[in-house]
Amino acid sequence: MEAPRYVLALDSVRGSDQAAVGGKAASLGELISTGFRVPKGFVVTKAAFDLFLKRADPEQRVRELLAAVAKEGAKVQPISEAILEQIVGAEVPTEVAGEVESLYRSMDLAAVAVRSSANCEDGTENAWAGQLETYLNVSADELLERVRQCWLSAFSRRTLAYAAAHGFDGTVIGVAVVVQEMVPSTVSGIGFSVHPVTQEPDLCLVEACFGLGEAIVSGEVSPDVFVVSKSRGEILESLPGRQTKALRLEPGESAPAWQDLDEEAGAAPKLSKDQALEYARLLGRVEAHYGRPMDTEWAHYGGRFHLLQARPITTLAPGYNEELIDRSVPWAYLVKRPFSLVEYSIIGHWTDPEHAAADLGFLHLNRVLGIQDDANLTHMFLSGPGHAEAHNHLLDLQQHDRDGLLLMLRKGRRLFEEGGRRIEQRAGFAGLEEVFEYFCEVGKFTVVLPAWLLIALESAGIEDAEARDLAEDLRAHSVYPRLVHDLLHPFVAEHARRAGFSAPEEAPHLVSWDELRRGIEVATLEERLAAKRAGHHFVYQQIDDEVKVRFLPETGYLLMRLVGSRLPPARADADCLTGQTAWPGTHQGRARLVLSSNPEGYTVADGEVLVSVQSNPNLMPLLRHAGAIVTDEGGVACHASIVARELKVPAVTGTGWATRLIREGDLVEVDATAQTVRILERAQK
Repeated sequence: MEAPRYVLALDSVRGSDQAAVGGKAASLGELISTGFRVPKGFVVTKAAFDLFLKRADPEQRVRELLAAVAKEGAKVQPISEAILEQIVGAEVPTEVAGEVESLYRSMDLAAVAVRSSANCEDGTENAWAGQLETYLNVSADELLERVRQCWLSAFSRRTLAYAAAHGFDGTVIGVAVVVQEMVPSTVSGIGFSVHPVTQEPDLCLVEACFGLGEAIVSGEVSPDVFVVSKSRGEILESLPGRQTKALRLEPGESAPAWQDLDEEAGAAPKLSKDQALEYARLLGRVEAHYGRPMDTEWAHYGGRFHLLQARPITTLAPGYNEELIDRSVPWAYLVKRPFSLVEYSIIGHWTDPEHAAADLGFLHLNRVLGIQDDANLTHMFLSGPGHAEAHNHLLDLQQHDRDGLLLMLRKGRRLFEEGGRRIEQRAGFAGLEEVFEYFCEVGKFTVVLPAWLLIALESAGIEDAEARDLAEDLRAHSVYPRLVHDLLHPFVAEHARRAGFSAPEEAPHLVSWDELRRGIEVATLEERLAAKRAGHHFVYQQIDDEVKVRFLPETGYLLMRLVGSRLPPARADADCLTGQTAWPGTHQGRARLVLSSNPEGYTVADGEVLVSVQSNPNLMPLLRHAGAIVTDEGGVACHASIVARELKVPAVTGTGWATRLIREGDLVEVDATAQTVRILERAQK
């Protein structure tokens, strides 16, 4: 039997060696073999870690403790403490130490970076971003101790918390360690070959900061951001960072140190446009080699880019690269409301040519899109050109047929009164078509007309007291929600019950009106019910007479694409913050301020909004309880932003001063889709 290899040169390693050398080392070896510029070095293999653990724990108590990590409700802190108490005093085995020192000397290495390379990290499903240790500018005298510390980091509270959050049994963790020539980079950064938030296949994201890249991945600075179109070779958007400090390695210094940057120095461009495009092209080559979207780390030194890491992007949705939505005509965003699918699908007919052309004159609103988000709110989009034409038509009515406009508003009032009676009497309908036409009529005159008229009058600065009062009265006393809840939903549920559907009360959330008219397909409803209970949400698209309904596991990235939220918007008011979205979604909760990178002494209850200076991976034990995350610093690519995407927790980073504006206990709404954080209610002192 061949003796285990405790140390391997990186240029002898390939991607297929992940089980032996961990994800990071396997990827670096693969990059070297393909001709990419990677700092030279070697890897201390998992076999060395296994030997260390065997000698430190001959009775395998550690394995027994680790087996409990994946159990629901497991407390990782006492498990971590018990394991470290057992092994913390163990030394690097002498045979491993000898091989490490020998290869270190033969490669003529001086200061090195020592980085954990777990067998379970940098894979296609979980990144383990920042959970295990990295040490920079390590000398020969420190090398073995830093290797040992990397091994011990497999049992830290944050690593075990990550394992628990992702359903891992802790016994799967095996740690190799990469030892690489230290690159004293002047500029460093991250590159995603597919935008990690909007997930647009043609867009790559490059982030850059002055100094060492640890500043970005730890979330301690807000970097420069470049969004690049791969097909066009153009920078579509760029955002200067607010870098107030840089992590630098100065000649003669034993360790990297933070240096303060004044406002002018911190605002200077980190990369030129040509350099950003050069790295985007390099990203394309990395993606082409691996055949999948990649997340990379890089350093710029000596006028050249050096690759420090490449791993698969683990957070892309199934079907992210499919054309799920018709984009041939621009979509105009309207509102978000808690619409059921059947209700929303009727809304799509309120303003189609068949129902709106004769009276409202809306001739081209024949495109409707609805996307339900993780908070079960449906975002409504209409045809952009048709939406603008509708507003212009209402203004034309006000100017040239005001009497006709007032008659339609009064008709809305009569429908309101009739709707109230129908609810009180629980009046039924003769058939599906009667239900459909009635709800179209009510929606058209009591919802669309008054709402859009008020918007049109406001935008044009027109004063028309009578029309405004009628419209505002209809808006203030809308009967439509009650009609939906008390008449429409029970009607649909009854049809589903008669058809034999197992959960008829859920049917309004699973079937569109057009499908209902064709006849309920129970098998389809059962499939959608299972999808809904698994957390899927609907996407409804109606173009002319063609209707498509999909239930998808993720819809936030589609909303980010349509809203165009890649860079932060302007602040709306004093109680509103803006930043970059790490993961889309909406959440309301009480703020819990965490003003340290050390989680000790802090607790976050399930659903609270974690507000911190930076999204440091040390906060993993707290992150997994948070309903949303807000930070002062950091970007889309920092380690904890990746964790937020894996946990699917709405997160807004780089707000600048969240920890100064938000107080402990404030009720906060994090709308990461809109990239805003709003204080809804101040905590009582």
